[in-house]
Amino acid sequence: MWKTKRVAVALGSNEGDRLSNLRLATEKLRHLADPEEPFLSSSVYETQPVLCPPGSAPFFNAVVEFASHEKPVVLLERLQRIESLLGRPASRKKNAPRTLDLDLLYVGDIIRNDQPPVLPHPLMAEREFVLAPLAEIAPTHLLDGQTIAEHLARLEQSAVRLQEPLASPVDARLFASKLIRTRKNGVPLTALTAYDYPGARILDEAGVDIILVGDSVGMVVLGYPDTTRVKLADIVHHLRAARRGTVNALLVADLPFETYRTPAHALSSALELIDSGADAVKLEGGEEMTGQIEMLCEHDIPVMAHIGMLPQHVLEEGGYHIKGRTPDEAARLVASAKAVQEAGAFAVVLEIVEHSTAALVRSAVEIPTIGIGSGTACDGQILVTHDLVGLYPWFTPPFARPEADLAIEATAAVKAFIRRTQARQ
Repeated sequence: MWKTKRVAVALGSNEGDRLSNLRLATEKLRHLADPEEPFLSSSVYETQPVLCPPGSAPFFNAVVEFASHEKPVVLLERLQRIESLLGRPASRKKNAPRTLDLDLLYVGDIIRNDQPPVLPHPLMAEREFVLAPLAEIAPTHLLDGQTIAEHLARLEQSAVRLQEPLASPVDARLFASKLIRTRKNGVPLTALTAYDYPGARILDEAGVDIILVGDSVGMVVLGYPDTTRVKLADIVHHLRAARRGTVNALLVADLPFETYRTPAHALSSALELIDSGADAVKLEGGEEMTGQIEMLCEHDIPVMAHIGMLPQHVLEEGGYHIKGRTPDEAARLVASAKAVQEAGAFAVVLEIVEHSTAALVRSAVEIPTIGIGSGTACDGQILVTHDLVGLYPWFTPPFARPEADLAIEATAAVKAFIRRTQARQ
């Protein structure tokens, strides 16, 4: 069993909004940390570039230290994914300007020289931009027989300690929602559902942009006939598990049925989801929900809207029906999308909307449209993961195209276990 160890990570940025880059990276690194142990972050320092091309901008640098049960190679891979999330290209010229640089400095007292990551970091003892922030939070950590503070005292010090705290007074979740906005005209967004730690971690490590702890948990996990029986406590329970497996993706949680009847009610429910680990919340409804969306946005809670077919209203609608088939329906959907955008939603889900109408909605708004059963004109697609991997064989929506059949594989494995066990008797 791999033991929990203290881990130090150096952060650097000299391109774009340097401070925001470090703050968002810090928020992501928190999700790698053991929540029961201290998470330490240094001040931010401005330092001159080292070994960079002439004219390179100064860096903002910081260090965080936390406890993790991950092995070094897993930590390295996750740091590289956070770098990619913040716009660092997979291939670039050596020492070129970058939005984010994350270096694994040490993992406990592990020494590794034979394969990446080399530990402790081979250059950290000579780098003031590493030692200065690290000496704030781990001055007595030993490196080659000397403390970090002693190593720093050997160097000529020129780093400028800034007043801006690494922990942003503006919630880092807002930076994540801004990242989603920037995808409007870029690569299509991908979104899938997760309800537990392994499910979320698989999606996160695969590179999904958005993970939704959806009220679909009611049907595919809890066995309810629809989503209307899901309670806020259900979402909170599954959200906390999914949070532990999510580092890079934007983690969105559904506000379940009857938990946002008024703006004040919506705020109370949404705060509980945010406190349980959500980066953003999702609610169903268009123009009639603008008050709730505005209330949440006023309290810095990012909101994903949801129009078209509304699963929480499936009973009163008598089933699932395609929306936007008539000109009047199409006009109402366009108006709803504009209304939720104006209220502050950062994205809108279009569920089972006539494909041509979905295209009209997309062209009418600036925020990303994320479709489910609404055609390919949307800015992204979302699916229930159980439908994608064939893990709920009793019903598959007509618009879902399974990429696997895990139910058959799981059944076969169980039968093999039964045969093997009974054969031993």
